[in-house]
Amino acid sequence: MPWLSLCLTYFADFGSGLPQTVRKIADAVGITIQIVSGNPMQKLAKITQRLLPWVLTALILITVRPAAAQDTSTLRSLAVTGHGHTQAPATLAQITLGLSERADSAKAAYDKLGQRSTAVTKLLTSSEVDDIKTSAINLNPQYGRDGKPEKATYDGYRNVQFRLPVDKMEVLDQALKTGVDRLHSIRYVAAEAAVTTARDQAIEGAIADAQAQANVALDRLGFTIQEIVDIRIDDVRVNNPEIQAVPADESYASGRWSSDLSVAGGEQTVDVAVTLQVRY
Repeated sequence: MPWLSLCLTYFADFGSGLPQTVRKIADAVGITIQIVSGNPMQKLAKITQRLLPWVLTALILITVRPAAAQDTSTLRSLAVTGHGHTQAPATLAQITLGLSERADSAKAAYDKLGQRSTAVTKLLTSSEVDDIKTSAINLNPQYGRDGKPEKATYDGYRNVQFRLPVDKMEVLDQALKTGVDRLHSIRYVAAEAAVTTARDQAIEGAIADAQAQANVALDRLGFTIQEIVDIRIDDVRVNNPEIQAVPADESYASGRWSSDLSVAGGEQTVDVAVTLQVRY
């Protein structure tokens, strides 16, 4: 339905000279231009021809500007980022052990490592340890002082990783007594269900923080939140507490370890960032 209808009268002698641009503008805004026959009046026609583009422009501005002003009000929004921080109890210890072997051939080193790692995994399996993993066996020839490989001398390495509850650390002492050469690391982690719960709580905290920031800023300026138009979870970080299991000078001396090894799981932290875009 046309916003505005305007009837302009032109004389027949001048009607054919109506500019095409004026006609297109009139059609775009719904203006009807009617040309009727009459006596030629050249001066009046010229004046009308000069004024018509200005009249059409004014009409377009009158009809378009209120709509544009209304649209800009709906674009008024504020983006705020909130942060949430929670902790989950680290009730599990993820332990990495190392085995090494030197032999006069690659096959001999490989076989000995296989036998020793089998003994360790058998012990861990009988102790109901979770998530047991063994790495590939690495074999390296020994090099002399001249930089050339020594004949019939090979070193082999293999890691064994597993998880167990922090209150069952005596299993670690038993594993060390099977002939483990290295205790690479002990990393404390929370159970998967506990991490999920902590993440959800952190998201809730981040949303509350973002809403509080928006309320403070808008209230200071005399505005209020009308609605939340967008929610984005920017970052979820799960931080694992980690310690060095043994001093560097004792990392190869498994014989110094005993069952009185003291450990504390601590807590695993979860950090979340949430961005809200609010209309006010």
